[in-house]
Amino acid sequence: MEYFLIVNPTAGSNNGQKLWPKIRNFLTNHHTAFRVFFTEYDGHAVALTMRILGQITETNHPDAAIIAVGGDGTLHETLLGCMRFYNENSNNQSRVPIGLLPIGSGNDFARGAHIPLRWETALETILTSRSATNIHIGRFISHDSDSDGYFLNNFGIGLDAAVVHLANHSFLKRIKGLNRLSYLASVIQALRTVRGFPLTLTHQNGAVENFPRAFLVTTTNHPYFGGGINIAPNASVLSDHLDLVIVDKPNKRQIFLFTFMLILKRHLVLNFVHHYSETNFSLKTTSMRYGQIDGEELGVKSYMVTYQTQTYPFLVGRS
Repeated sequence: MEYFLIVNPTAGSNNGQKLWPKIRNFLTNHHTAFRVFFTEYDGHAVALTMRILGQITETNHPDAAIIAVGGDGTLHETLLGCMRFYNENSNNQSRVPIGLLPIGSGNDFARGAHIPLRWETALETILTSRSATNIHIGRFISHDSDSDGYFLNNFGIGLDAAVVHLANHSFLKRIKGLNRLSYLASVIQALRTVRGFPLTLTHQNGAVENFPRAFLVTTTNHPYFGGGINIAPNASVLSDHLDLVIVDKPNKRQIFLFTFMLILKRHLVLNFVHHYSETNFSLKTTSMRYGQIDGEELGVKSYMVTYQTQTYPFLVGRS
């Protein structure tokens, strides 16, 4: 097996740059065949992945895997590069599997897929994996913009997307050691400023449900978002269902109640929290709201989106 590593040097407050010498020594000491590619800008991992797959295909490489070395953003771009390559080169060739060394700040996919959070253990798991596991990933189709895409973690509209926007643009994020403080400050600001908005949910059976004051709307592929918050406890990357959590605009008492129940993983029983698990469904908003996909900002827009799942092979150390 030969491994093609895509390393994000800036992942996890420059963890990629700091840890790469140790990762390289680990691979060398285990007599592992590998090639390394470093990302230089946002979106670069997409281009690198497509280039790597082109080389593998042209040379009829018999046994190869791609390892994303970074956080959820790096993994998202790596997956996107794989999906774009195979969509543009539609043939029956087997797909090159993806592995992950979680060295980012959130690492939600690693938690959801039970990938060890210590990079040494995660790498050992990849190197000893006998076969890849087909993981279900989220696919979305935006009917308003005639586009589609994929997500490994979640697609959020409303509160969580506003938090992502505020945190990304917070001056605290630029100060070393204050990343987590910037996130907390953004949560507090978003709770005060984000308003409820009309949302229409069309279920897989065609039934329509309206939410006049939706506040938090998260379509997720596994339990976690926001760096380990367990928003959908029963969600699984091995299931062909996506989980949808909709929270109505809460009052102050309900915010404290929701937070307390969230810690206990009992928040889904609250009457202002709505939970669904379906293979496909559609969401529509009539007002402009923040959106995010796997922590990447979508900006402020309205949404008319259909969600479903596809599969992709991952090296996660399970059959």
